[in-house]
Amino acid sequence: MRTTRTRTLVALGVCAALAAGPLAAPSAADVADLGVDQWGLDRIGVDEAWEESRGSGVTVALLDTGVVTDHPDLDSVTVGPDLTGQDPDPGSDGYGVHGTMMAGIIAASGHGVEHTGGAMGVAPQAEILSIRIATEADGPERAAVEPGALAEGIRRAVDEGAQVVSIPLAAGGFSAQADDAEREAVDYALDNGVVVIVSGGADGEAGYPAAYPGVLAVGSVGSDGTLSDFSSRGEHIALTAPGEEITVLDAEGGYTTVTGSDAAAAFTAGVAALIRAEYPQLQPHQVVEALTEGAEAPAEQGQPGYGAGTLSASGAMAAAGTTAENVPPFDPELAEQLADDPLVPRWVLWAGGTALLVLMAVVGLVVLWRRSANPYDLPRREPESTAESGRRPVRGRRRRGRGRRGVSR
Repeated sequence: MRTTRTRTLVALGVCAALAAGPLAAPSAADVADLGVDQWGLDRIGVDEAWEESRGSGVTVALLDTGVVTDHPDLDSVTVGPDLTGQDPDPGSDGYGVHGTMMAGIIAASGHGVEHTGGAMGVAPQAEILSIRIATEADGPERAAVEPGALAEGIRRAVDEGAQVVSIPLAAGGFSAQADDAEREAVDYALDNGVVVIVSGGADGEAGYPAAYPGVLAVGSVGSDGTLSDFSSRGEHIALTAPGEEITVLDAEGGYTTVTGSDAAAAFTAGVAALIRAEYPQLQPHQVVEALTEGAEAPAEQGQPGYGAGTLSASGAMAAAGTTAENVPPFDPELAEQLADDPLVPRWVLWAGGTALLVLMAVVGLVVLWRRSANPYDLPRREPESTAESGRRPVRGRRRRGRGRRGVSR
């Protein structure tokens, strides 16, 4: 990752406009000029995708160096756990430099009238859940991820309800060795319906976490669609996205630029958020398929490092829509409503349950009484009726004959 600080002094431009005409309202062109140049958004065709979705209701967990919450272009940021063991104040110097850059690519919403100023992210209505797993580095690359922090961060993201996990690591954050805890955490995310997107790394070999099965590894291209020199040429690369001289948010306020496959991964995570917002019923592998099937095929088709092609927001949305036609829709708001207010009122459930218990108790008492009266469960003996026998009952008849008492011969 390489960064170049080029602060945009929007305030000076506004003051100059007021000085030129303090009582005149700025024209539409003047307002539009307050925005920063973002060739990456144009390259992936995000305007067309925004007609369907802007990521509303989706949480993207960003596993990085933290995100500041006071930048004017970031509206929805939740500060999650700090797994580095340092736990610094989010407002301290040097906090969240890289994480804020990536958060802006994913979900910046601009500022000013109708959000025409500043920078926009791919999914401006998505929420960022910041989970700090790495520290900042003084050089152009970040320090390595804290041991165990990545695996725990993925699990915490899933437990907090994230639908997308973005791990935009620079080269310094990759490991040459696989880790069982990290692999199990990735599987845990996929099993719970969470899409995991990581930067593809540098050089030709696939480092971890990019090489774990199920994750989507992203390479970098320039504005002309050519694979970046620093981007990995490994077969693990699934697709590419803009990653050179990308305008991003500066943690101190203002703007700067960043270059690296980490930026490309952030672009892809933003498009995944658009898909998840519009088609929440899709499984992680279906979201990944939509991203790759909707990619713009490069002229260098089949060349290592290009994957399926360059990220296309509109193409991915179209592919996701086709897949969703055969998948039963799921309405999370309805599910939440039914959880709070079931179709059958609770008092009816309580009354029915009580009545059932009383009935069972009565039946149990009757069975117990019958068994106590006839413990061996023998059949009842019916008395023989007189009409059926044809004989008259004999009552107290004395036999005649000899040997009567009191008679002497």
